[in-house]
Amino acid sequence: MSEQFKRFSQITVWVTLILFAIRCFLSWQEIIVEISLYELYGYAGEAIALSAVVMAIYEKWVWRIIPLGTPVLKKHYSGTLKSSYDGVERSATLDIQQTFLSIHVIMKSGESRSGSVSASLDDISGETQLTYCYLNEPITEFRDRSEIHYGTAMLCVNDPQNISGKYYTDRCTRGDMMFTACR
Repeated sequence: MSEQFKRFSQITVWVTLILFAIRCFLSWQEIIVEISLYELYGYAGEAIALSAVVMAIYEKWVWRIIPLGTPVLKKHYSGTLKSSYDGVERSATLDIQQTFLSIHVIMKSGESRSGSVSASLDDISGETQLTYCYLNEPITEFRDRSEIHYGTAMLCVNDPQNISGKYYTDRCTRGDMMFTACR
């Protein structure tokens, strides 16, 4: 289980408990006069339902305002990548789609497009890294020298405006990537 999911689960439990306590406080006279487990179960159900709605809204939108330590990477980036295959530096763009619990990366260059198959944000050696596995599909005219392939990229995202790192492919090539946020 990822640290992100653990943190989200803990927050959800606390929000549910707080909402249940508030509901019980609002109905304290009814609880004191007539103790009913059925009503307490009803209050718990209300708290759980409201908590689900609140946390769904947080996970989709509010986390960008109150990120709880998560870097907000949902941006369009432009930059370069340099491959060990030919040593040529190529221009590329990186689009990161993100919610609190998920992240998806799309990279485009003049020769290919790749999309993440899986992605995660992790703290590695004191550095926040975006690690993702991707499937790269070169444009047809370049497939004679660049076949469809899988790869893994590891980008340092301590500064979400400027991200950089390395990538490795199943074609035994590797390279460096550097991107700057456009918007």
